[in-house]
Amino acid sequence: MLSKCANPSCSTTLRYLRSGKLFKIEMEGPVLVNGRKPVRKVEHFWLCGICSETQTLTYDHALGVRVLDKPMLIRRAAAS
Repeated sequence: MLSKCANPSCSTTLRYLRSGKLFKIEMEGPVLVNGRKPVRKVEHFWLCGICSETQTLTYDHALGVRVLDKPMLIRRAAAS
């Protein structure tokens, strides 16, 4: 269950989904033997309104879910 902003340096708690941005991230589990497909796991993450203005989430197989800064071009367009 979501309880706070996915940004580790932010302590904003989730109260309403109307502020911020919700992310649905599909992650692969370990590869199964006998030619079966890997298990896929879906998790939900939330960035609060303030963090979602300048940051986004991404999933990397080696590093897991990461918070990244949005490119400046996207931030300028959103501010207009």
